[in-house]
Amino acid sequence: MTTDPYPDLFEELVRRRRLGERSVLATVVRVQGSTPREAGARMLLLGDGGIRGTVGGGAREADVIAAARELLARGGSRLLAIDFGEGLRGGEGPVCGGTMEVFMERIDPARRAVIVGAGHVGYFLHRHLSLLDFRTTIVDPRPEFASEERFFGATLLCEPFVDGLAKLALTVADAIIIVTPGHQHDREALERALATPAGYVGMIGSKTKVATVFEALRGCGVSDEQLARVHAPIGLDIGAETPAEIAVAIAAEIVAVFRRSGGTR
Repeated sequence: MTTDPYPDLFEELVRRRRLGERSVLATVVRVQGSTPREAGARMLLLGDGGIRGTVGGGAREADVIAAARELLARGGSRLLAIDFGEGLRGGEGPVCGGTMEVFMERIDPARRAVIVGAGHVGYFLHRHLSLLDFRTTIVDPRPEFASEERFFGATLLCEPFVDGLAKLALTVADAIIIVTPGHQHDREALERALATPAGYVGMIGSKTKVATVFEALRGCGVSDEQLARVHAPIGLDIGAETPAEIAVAIAAEIVAVFRRSGGTR
């Protein structure tokens, strides 16, 4: 197996994931005969169209890049067969003579859910989302609620809601779920959340409460376009009543949003 000439490829992949970007990793998994690269060669297609690494160059690499762009848009994985013997058979393609198989997979961003409010719904939401491979961050100034015992495995920010949100470097791969204990906290947290590029912003509350909070935010200069980002009332309509059921509805809505959009721009 050859050494990839771009040793920072995986570092770039991890960095882009943390920025909330998706990319496609192409790896040569099998070669036969004469080919420009050996098994183990890799190429990374970034969300902004940039390329890191190479699987051989030329027209056949252009085919790999085209296939990778399709995967970037629709997700999934693909095994692509490349023929380097077209020129030897009278065609206009390459004349290396060998064949190559390239496995390509879309790498999605690391998902994180920021739960603003460590009450009953926040507790169950952390449990549900953890099972869905979301990393969770809990923001709540009440130490008796935002505790390791209640939120095992979560990142805890035991400080005022807005202050905690302000400390986080949020990306389009993040979800912000506002389940604070009061209207004033909701308004302040939502205003801060809308200043971030988070891929999902949701706020719990009745239609009356949501309308009241939205009107207050309009008075602070928040536009209707910004408010349209907010999922409120929050969660899919499954007739949920208990905190655990409400958390299921919220988790399902978050999954639906990210599955449709990839959580990226």
